[in-house]
Amino acid sequence: MSLESPAVRWALVLTVVTAAQVSLVGDLSLFGVHPDLLLLLTVAAGLSGGPGRGVVVGFVCGLVADLFLHTRFGVATLASTLVGYAAGVAGDTVVRPSTPVWVAATAGLSAAGTVLYAALGHLLGSQSLADPNLIAIVGIVSLVNAALCVPALAVCRWAGDDRSAVRIR
Repeated sequence: MSLESPAVRWALVLTVVTAAQVSLVGDLSLFGVHPDLLLLLTVAAGLSGGPGRGVVVGFVCGLVADLFLHTRFGVATLASTLVGYAAGVAGDTVVRPSTPVWVAATAGLSAAGTVLYAALGHLLGSQSLADPNLIAIVGIVSLVNAALCVPALAVCRWAGDDRSAVRIR
């Protein structure tokens, strides 16, 4: 197996992002909030590769997140899968992509994904919607993901071998 295969590239990207999330970002706290790199990868994969890729990467990223979170298993998987699909649909509908469009889409989809995760958790008995820090969590996750979206999109295009993908201007 070599880096010629998109499956190997995606496995490498997912491994690096998971390691960064658990080791680096897990220790980084902005006002008590940890950035969510797995959500960023889900959004970037959907925006760059369409709904199919967004769903698959979202499912895998959510499953990995569920392994490390101390909440009900499956909540992050469902939320990430839905966000990956939404990102893919959003990426397919953008006619003239540019950096500000991708940054805004990443921020909005990250905010939606964080709120969706909290809402699904709340439906299953967690008090995540009642968390007084929810607005700060949504804001910080969205801002960090928006700041990192251009390199994340480039990594997703590399991993998916998107020769025909629309490039960011």
